[in-house]
Amino acid sequence: MVRIALDARPLMKQKRTGVENVGAQFARLVLRVPDRHAWYFYFTDPPNRSLLPPTVRWRFYRGPAWLRLVVPLWLWCDKIALVHFYLGYVPPLARWTPAKTVVTVCDIMWLDDLSLIDPPSRKFIVKGVLPSLKFRTDHYIAISEATKRDLILKLGVLPERISVVVPYAEERWRPQPNALEAVRNLYGIDGKFLLFVGTAKPNKNIGRLLDAFAQLRARCPDAQLVVVGFVLPYWEETQRILQGEPGVRWLQYVPDKHLALLYSACVAFVSPSLNEGFGLPLLEAMAHGAPVIAGNTGAQTEVVGDAGILVDPFQTDAIAEAMKAVWTETRLREELSQRALERAQSFTPTKTLQQLLATYESALQRGR
Repeated sequence: MVRIALDARPLMKQKRTGVENVGAQFARLVLRVPDRHAWYFYFTDPPNRSLLPPTVRWRFYRGPAWLRLVVPLWLWCDKIALVHFYLGYVPPLARWTPAKTVVTVCDIMWLDDLSLIDPPSRKFIVKGVLPSLKFRTDHYIAISEATKRDLILKLGVLPERISVVVPYAEERWRPQPNALEAVRNLYGIDGKFLLFVGTAKPNKNIGRLLDAFAQLRARCPDAQLVVVGFVLPYWEETQRILQGEPGVRWLQYVPDKHLALLYSACVAFVSPSLNEGFGLPLLEAMAHGAPVIAGNTGAQTEVVGDAGILVDPFQTDAIAEAMKAVWTETRLREELSQRALERAQSFTPTKTLQQLLATYESALQRGR
């Protein structure tokens, strides 16, 4: 039985980003097979022990240098054969341990344009993540074929060192009854609305999304756009959400049980990103039967397929026309809703777990 360690911090986080949601998914899948390997979960906060089977060993340390010094020490002490980091960063000292390193790579679109990264994170990306991906990673988990292609073409990673492990539609994401009424009672949102969920930053195409919505409002004055998620204030386009625009309602972070109601109640989920490494909110929205408008770039086509409306994200008019179509055409919404439900059902935890376990086997068999 092989000793495998996971950076399991996302399991304990209440407010997670998309990257952390993927990390939490993979950790939860491992808990379904507690006896497959000798699992070690590493935390910065004490875990909820009721979530962990007795065979899963765990450690926590709440203090400085957790990733840089403490985790490599644990790798030595626990005699770990393979360690999986949910971020694209491997601490330098981990390379001095016998453990082979696996990292999850959600996207590397920042290689083309560092302005996509918020200024406080740029130094860590350039001096931490980039050298880690180039020199300290034995095996890569790409969460889409698009991300795999980017790793090959932009970083020169050999294809045999990359495994695609696709996130899935979790069981809790299902259509909710009486969602419109519940949303009205919770947030005072009365009537139909479009929905965007995600961290507002340039790759999400926030500027064109808001411009397209303004065009829709000119035709349909009752149109509403609800924005859910963190808004990073470093760019002019994201500041527009903070400053407020007609018909736009920013709810900031909402708990998952409320997010399920919003997905279920919306007229359509609108996220015409310039690029995506996967686009987990797209899949979550489809699992609730929400019609989806997405960009025709990156991994968005892999997720949505023919179950939604794919638009050129650089064309504001195209985004506005798609919004108008779903806002005004009931039959189109019903057709897209059914397609979305069927499409989401193809992203299963069983398939993802098989891909994840196969990745670990492949990484263990390969040399450094």
